[in-house]
Amino acid sequence: MRDLLQNWNFPRVLRLVLAGAFLGAGISSGEWLPYVAAGILGMQAIFNVGCCGAACAVPPVNRKANGLVQEVDHVEVK
Repeated sequence: MRDLLQNWNFPRVLRLVLAGAFLGAGISSGEWLPYVAAGILGMQAIFNVGCCGAACAVPPVNRKANGLVQEVDHVEVK
């Protein structure tokens, strides 16, 4: 519960505001699509996830102790 109430940064607040705007649009128009957008953006804001969870995460670069990028050796198996 503590994680839900802390670390509210700009993108998280923006998602919450957009969810409210889509919810209002859904109520005023009676269409289902704004409700879906409001639900997705609202869940992203509440649980502090963007994109598709960790799908947008960039994998870390493997580095040696001296800071150089490790070379990868490939062995072709036939």
